[in-house]
Amino acid sequence: MRLPALALAAVALVPSGTAAGAWLTKDQLSNHADPALLQVKGGVLVAYAIQSTGAVAVLDAGGATHTVLTGWPAVSDPKLIRKPDGTIFLYVGGSTPDLKTAGVVRFSSTNGGSTWTGPLKTNAASTIGDVQAVALRRDGVPIFSQDGTGFINVYQGDNGESLGNAFSPCCGYYESLAVESSGLAQLAFWSNASSKSGYLYEILDASGTPAGQAVNLAAGTDAQASPTINRVPLVADGAGNTFMSWPGTAHVNIAALGAGKLNRKFAIRTAGSPKQVALAVETDGGKLWVLWTRGAFLWGTRLRDAAHGATPIVVRTRLPAGRTSYALEAVGLSGRVEAVLNLGGSAGYALWRAQLLPGLAAKAVRKPAPIVRIRDDTAGVKGATLRGGGRVAHTNVKGRASLKGFKRHARVSVTKPGYVGTSFRVP
Repeated sequence: MRLPALALAAVALVPSGTAAGAWLTKDQLSNHADPALLQVKGGVLVAYAIQSTGAVAVLDAGGATHTVLTGWPAVSDPKLIRKPDGTIFLYVGGSTPDLKTAGVVRFSSTNGGSTWTGPLKTNAASTIGDVQAVALRRDGVPIFSQDGTGFINVYQGDNGESLGNAFSPCCGYYESLAVESSGLAQLAFWSNASSKSGYLYEILDASGTPAGQAVNLAAGTDAQASPTINRVPLVADGAGNTFMSWPGTAHVNIAALGAGKLNRKFAIRTAGSPKQVALAVETDGGKLWVLWTRGAFLWGTRLRDAAHGATPIVVRTRLPAGRTSYALEAVGLSGRVEAVLNLGGSAGYALWRAQLLPGLAAKAVRKPAPIVRIRDDTAGVKGATLRGGGRVAHTNVKGRASLKGFKRHARVSVTKPGYVGTSFRVP
């Protein structure tokens, strides 16, 4: 696979972020707990394991917590997926209290996560370790994975009836699965294997095994050699594109793929080393969110057409004081993204949720006429409101507004519902 030159995306920063986040759990988790997210009617389901009590719980879209299992001698991170008929599956590795069933088991819900039936044992070869990734093939068949020494096992079927090893060298970690709109199944992960290392991408065949060699897409970038991520993100949109991301020393790096081929690589400057990285596609299937943690903030940007070009506008929200991020997951909603983080501090580790809105950017010029253009990534924004110096104006269909009548050097605020506002000075 020939790699095109890396493009560096110009970035505009919107300093203020969104409203304060909310705590979802008590300080009762482990530092490696990785939440599972699923977009459903009315919001997002969040599933998580509480190893100290051998429990797995699901927070439904209405904010109620439902205990799926408790008192098990072993539980690990779960994953959620929704079948075409609306049934939600929860996969979790563990061992039942009677010790008669161990490995990955499946629970089902037909009422949005309020009640669950199960457990049903999946493939006999499955282990009690984390279910690292899950996706749905185009025919409605679930695929899910586990990793360990000498394997990334990819299971297919409601109960993981078939099994393929996608990576036999030691060792592959932090994997994600995605299925392109064409039906192409793909895998992304990080490997420190001496024979094949880096941030690797694979195409999977119908059996869940590699259809070709794993490719290190991070070649030629400032990829972190020893990442602190909980996942190598991989997501597919609704237009035949797949996106993979990995952390650099001063960038978030992104690869845009289609039909298993690399189309472009680009990087978003982060002015420091990002820790966790996440990708999410909005419900319209066309807008990509890129999120990362660095320092005391959760950062994010929404890209309208990441497969072809982007001019990111970065927004941020402050993490709770005294907390460090150990895991980050995200899900795209309509016009926004929801992130859930495992944050640790002196009191312990707990899940915290925040939503980010896209940002606006302004570019004002005085000649040949005083105007300003307001944009959302690469697109002009119609109907944005400008206020400053006693004047009010609105942008047209191209995102432009005249600045006639606005005093020179006056501070002008820009707002529009559904966006984080910005401001500029009249030139």
